[in-house]
Amino acid sequence: MIVLQSSALTAHILPRGATLAGLWLKGHPRSLVLGFADQLAFESAAFYAGALVGPVANRVSGGQIRIGGKTFQMPRNEHPNCLHSGDGGLNELIWDVSDQTLASVTLTLELPDCANGLPGTRKISATYALTELDTLSLTITALSDCDTPMNVAHHPYWTLDCSQDISGHFLQVNATDFLPVNEQMIPTGQIMPVARSKYDFRAACPVPVDQALDANLCISSIPSDVPQDVAVLKGSDGITLHIASTEPGLQVYNGSGLPTDGPTALPGQRIQPFAGIALEPQGWPDAPNHPHFPSVMLPRDGAYRQETHYRITKD
Repeated sequence: MIVLQSSALTAHILPRGATLAGLWLKGHPRSLVLGFADQLAFESAAFYAGALVGPVANRVSGGQIRIGGKTFQMPRNEHPNCLHSGDGGLNELIWDVSDQTLASVTLTLELPDCANGLPGTRKISATYALTELDTLSLTITALSDCDTPMNVAHHPYWTLDCSQDISGHFLQVNATDFLPVNEQMIPTGQIMPVARSKYDFRAACPVPVDQALDANLCISSIPSDVPQDVAVLKGSDGITLHIASTEPGLQVYNGSGLPTDGPTALPGQRIQPFAGIALEPQGWPDAPNHPHFPSVMLPRDGAYRQETHYRITKD
């Protein structure tokens, strides 16, 4: 376990999956993200808690992507589609620690050509860093020797108070549109206004725990060079999470499918439906199969860079 420390925050990082295994705010008794008491539980957990997912996060229709006139077949782990790049995705791999200080760690990984069914030898780096602004930053970079899709997402489940579910949380997201999905959770290709939908979080409102949320909210039509304000989540104890990111999408999943018989959680937590909310900055899902979506293609010898800041405040 890698422990990062600042004056207000403590983060636990696991090399497996470059996982944020816990995040504590000084004076608050519980981790602000769901985690497990036993490190081995992260290996058996099926819901990606705290891990980096990819190289192509979210769902890909049929697991198929066309690049340069050739079709590449990804693993179909959510039949008949691919979710988070299937078996052998970033969340299952052991990353190397290339640099570490008291408040930061850089982990690196190399994916060989054809790993996850995709072309290119891909070198990926992830740096977690705590700052004195009560912020956890995550910077992800990648290089490839072939044209290849690259859309990495961070998948923590946030729980900002001492309740057993997120019913006391309020969410605000800077998005006017979202992507509707079909019965297999694949985007239909439409871009719909959030107005009069269950994804209307333009103003802060309670996170529902009586229905499932699992969709991409459209932050912008292109990635940003610098992090932009994306979302604000506030718990009933006065702790607030401010998310800023370079990514054009935010997957909002309120944990409706979390198991009731999962591994033993960190002290004070319980793994159950709606125990945490995943807010995942990323490119739009299934983008390679929708030419009007923002591209997630990383060109040969090009540079991929994603930066997300998680700032914590308390009333």
